[in-house]
Amino acid sequence: MNRRLLFLLGLFVGCAGLSTAEAQLIGDMAEVMVPFTAPTVEQAGKNTQVTVASETVAATFNGVVLQGWTEAPALEGWVRFAEATGWSPWHTLYIVRSATDGTFLAAYRGTTFRQNQRFELRFTLEDAGTVAVRGVGVFDNRNDTDRRLGQRDFPGFDGRAQGSNIIVPPVLIPRAAWGATPFRGTPVPLNRPDYRYITFHHAAGFGASTRAEGLEQVRSIQDFHQNGRGWSDIGYQFVMDMSGRLYQGRPFLNNTVPFAEGPPLVEGAHVGGFNTGNIGVCVLGCYHPPEGANCEDTMTPAAFDSLATMFAYLAERYAVPPENIMGHRDFGATACPGDNNYALLSTLRTRVRTLLETGNRPLGTASLDATVDAAGVVQLAWVVVEDFGIANYRIERVYEDEAYVIFEEEGLLSETFSDAGVDRPGEVTYRLTARNAAGREQTLATARVTVEAPEAFVLTANFPNPFTETTTIRYYLEQDGFARLKVFDVTGREVTTLDDAYREGGHWYSATFDGRGLAGGMYYYRLQVEGFAGVDFDKTSALVLIK
Repeated sequence: MNRRLLFLLGLFVGCAGLSTAEAQLIGDMAEVMVPFTAPTVEQAGKNTQVTVASETVAATFNGVVLQGWTEAPALEGWVRFAEATGWSPWHTLYIVRSATDGTFLAAYRGTTFRQNQRFELRFTLEDAGTVAVRGVGVFDNRNDTDRRLGQRDFPGFDGRAQGSNIIVPPVLIPRAAWGATPFRGTPVPLNRPDYRYITFHHAAGFGASTRAEGLEQVRSIQDFHQNGRGWSDIGYQFVMDMSGRLYQGRPFLNNTVPFAEGPPLVEGAHVGGFNTGNIGVCVLGCYHPPEGANCEDTMTPAAFDSLATMFAYLAERYAVPPENIMGHRDFGATACPGDNNYALLSTLRTRVRTLLETGNRPLGTASLDATVDAAGVVQLAWVVVEDFGIANYRIERVYEDEAYVIFEEEGLLSETFSDAGVDRPGEVTYRLTARNAAGREQTLATARVTVEAPEAFVLTANFPNPFTETTTIRYYLEQDGFARLKVFDVTGREVTTLDDAYREGGHWYSATFDGRGLAGGMYYYRLQVEGFAGVDFDKTSALVLIK
């Protein structure tokens, strides 16, 4: 056996006997997970042929479903069954592949219902490819929720929560936008009698970061759910891509109800045995590192923000308490939604509770501009353009991951402000945040500036100048030294010492001179900086106090 065949064998041996806890994407498509043997690998010309056998399956089944991974550009698969008279003919597997990674799904559904039988799976792939099976299972599609519901009638529950609707949901990409095929059969209400859970899934592959990728991946998942597994439609009510875009999964019962108002939802197929009243949201990508390098995705901040907003919207509109936000694994033996996502559930529930208290509807719109002058002072100007209930607002400076409130005021006037509090070079972010009477806060605008490092010692002109009460003096130290900043009157008499301490180089420093109680007129301020070798800097400037 050549080296490449040994490598392929190693891939399959590592997956043999895979437990249900690891078989994520097919965890709800299979009723029974099936252990399988190590493969036999054969070279057939330029192609590789791999065969893997199941153990005997005691349960009754008419379908086989599996999840795998391959780099091969072309992949074909078949299944055959051990019958009383020998092996059945090979049946073609229905294979759907991810558009952005090597994940694939494969299934076979027949009209014969089997019991106490085993089966073999065979794959043919191009010579350059490898293949690994993540998990194999069987199902009896007579037990499918979709099939059972089609035999019964249910009243047309609306089920929308009559709340204050303070949550604005993410923009929904409807089924028509991603080219959904029609629902097969008659959709039935999800709430019978109410909505109970919101369940967090991941696709265990089928990653998508762009809209174009997302559209294709949602189509692929629907294709497999309908044509491979045999369901009425895609199993989830909603799907989200890795950038936070939201896609409609199953159709709504009443398409005349706008999404923002909470249209009545359709029963899905995403948590076996717990689909009634359970809203499924699936995030594209693979977030379970124990499965290897192809499953190490992490939720981006933008995607998590969108997910939290979506879950808060669902909790509010459909009256599901935040504590009933679940991971898929909470209902059965599956790793879904992956370790990386499951670890976020507590934070997600907390974020949802906060949103349900504060809402996320806009409090207003505003613009914020920031520029920096030669003294390292940031000049801010902002205008509140629209007011939807702002009680007060503030400006925060965010520098080196710490936020400081530098301005706060009631009212909605256009304002300017000089921030002399940036003490060292670097990028600084400013946030204009509004608050309503109920305490809900919202960032209306942000601005960023970079404060540059001067090339030498600097003593700036005081501002304002002239002044009537107080004025600010700024200086920059090129290197460490002992800084003395003093103010003198026109006779040379010392009025006050503003600074007299050892200071680190590479920083801006500010001092405030209070002229209240002094006579108006000309004054002088002098900065001396002493280093190891003597005086490194000595400069005097004038200021004017007006009374």
